[in-house]
Amino acid sequence: MQNRGGSLQTPYHNSFIVDLFRKTSKNLVRSAAAAFFGHFNLNQRPVLADVSHKSIALKLMGVLMTEYISDRRIRRQAPKYYLILVAWPVYIFFLPCIWSVSKLLCAFYLLFVGVYLYNEMAQLMHECWHKYTPNINNNFFYTVYSYFLVTDPQIYRLVHGYHHSKVNSWDDTEFHPVGRINNSFLRRAYNFVEIVVGFIFILCLLTQVLPRHERYRDKYQKSGNIISICLWIMIYGSIGLASAIIFDLTVSQIVVPYLISLWLCSFAIHHDQLIEHGGLIAEGDIHQRNVATRNLRHDTLMQKIILFLVHNDAREHVLHHTMVKENSRPFPGTIPMPENAVYISLADYGRILLDMITKD
Repeated sequence: MQNRGGSLQTPYHNSFIVDLFRKTSKNLVRSAAAAFFGHFNLNQRPVLADVSHKSIALKLMGVLMTEYISDRRIRRQAPKYYLILVAWPVYIFFLPCIWSVSKLLCAFYLLFVGVYLYNEMAQLMHECWHKYTPNINNNFFYTVYSYFLVTDPQIYRLVHGYHHSKVNSWDDTEFHPVGRINNSFLRRAYNFVEIVVGFIFILCLLTQVLPRHERYRDKYQKSGNIISICLWIMIYGSIGLASAIIFDLTVSQIVVPYLISLWLCSFAIHHDQLIEHGGLIAEGDIHQRNVATRNLRHDTLMQKIILFLVHNDAREHVLHHTMVKENSRPFPGTIPMPENAVYISLADYGRILLDMITKD
C-alpha cells in the first residue's frame, strides 16, 4: 500500500463513463497524442512504451478526474489547516469558563463547537496522511493534529494504509485491532464498549496490539507513545492552567469539561466511522469490499446536522475507497457515485448498532 493511499479502484457504470468521455474528449485526444508521440525518439527506431491496459486506464481516469476537482480547488483548502491550529486551542481555553457559567450553554458549546472542530481536525489529519493538499506541510500538520486529538501519530501512520487494502474485513487493523472475536458474548461486549466509549477505546487497543503485531512491531516505537503522553499533558495542561488563572477556576472546573469533551468527540467521530464500516464484513475482492462501504443519506434534518458535524465525511465515503487518490470529501455532489453505492438512513444505522450488540 502506498503512502498516497494505494491503487485506484473505480467501479463506474456505463452512463458515467459515457458522460465523462463526452465532457473531456478534446483533452483525451490531446493527452493521448502527446503520450503516443512522446514515446518516440527521433534519433532511434521508433519504439512504443510497454504500457499495460491497467496503467493506461489509470492515466485516462486521472485526466478525467480533472474535470471534477481541479488542482486549484484542492489548493484552496490550505487555509483550513492553519485556522484549526488557532481555533482548537481557543475552544479548549474557553471551555472551562463556559462550563462554570452554564452547563446548558456548555452542552451547545461542546457539541456545535467542540465536536465540529474535533471532527474537522480529524478529517484534515487524515487528508494530511494522504497528502491531498500539495501546498502545505502535510507532515507538520499531521503531527500537530495528532497531539491535539490526543493520539500517538505513529498509530495512524502504521494502520491506515492497511485499512484501505483490507477494508470491510476482519484483517482491517484500524477497525478491528484484535481481529475476529469468535466468542459471541465477548464480541457483543466488545461492540458495546466500542459504541459507548468510541474512538478512545480503539486507540487504547491499538497501543497494546501494535507492539506485538507481526506486521507492525518492528516499526512501532514505545518511546513515541511516551512522548505523545507528555505532549498531551503539556498542551492541555498549559491551556488549562492559563484558563484557571485568568478565569479563577478550580481544578475540577478544568478537568471535568475536558474529560467530557474528549469522550463526546471520541464518541462522535467513531460513530461517523461506524456509519461507514461498523459491523460490515464484506465478501469478495478489493473492488467489491470497497463499494460495500456505506454512505449516510442527507434527506432529513437530523441526517443533515450529523453530516454538518462530521464535515460530510459519511455522505459519499464510498468514493474515498473507490477513488482513493482523489480528495472527494470537501466537494460533495461533485463526483458521480457508483451505481451500486450503499445508502443508509439513521434508522438503518440504529438497526446496525442493535445487531452489533445482540446478534451472534
